Amino acid sequence: MTVTEFDKGKPFITPFDHPAIQAAGKSYEKVYEVPTAFTRMGGSIPIVAAFDEILNLPVVLMGFGLSSENFHAPNEHFHLENFDKGLRVIGDYYYELAEFTKDELRK
Repeated sequence: MTVTEFDKGKPFITPFDHPAIQAAGKSYEKVYEVPTAFTRMGGSIPIVAAFDEILNLPVVLMGFGLSSENFHAPNEHFHLENFDKGLRVIGDYYYELAEFTKDELRK
């Protein structure tokens, strides 16, 4: 067997207890009216670690698709209700973030 390394994207994680993550959770709860489920998901977005290193600010990735919508799979679809709610979550999230100073959001 031969293994050829061709991508060196660094791993990244923003802790669940970070104020930016908690603010996102509040926004989800307001719009969806259910408790936020903080989950860890695998993926490959190498630029995220670079943003963290260069900007020294938290990176928050927010998803709005449901597992039943088969993202990146056959019969992939996205319910417009989740699109609309996602816009409301992001709008509210900006208001939540406005409560913090930049120094409070830095690690």
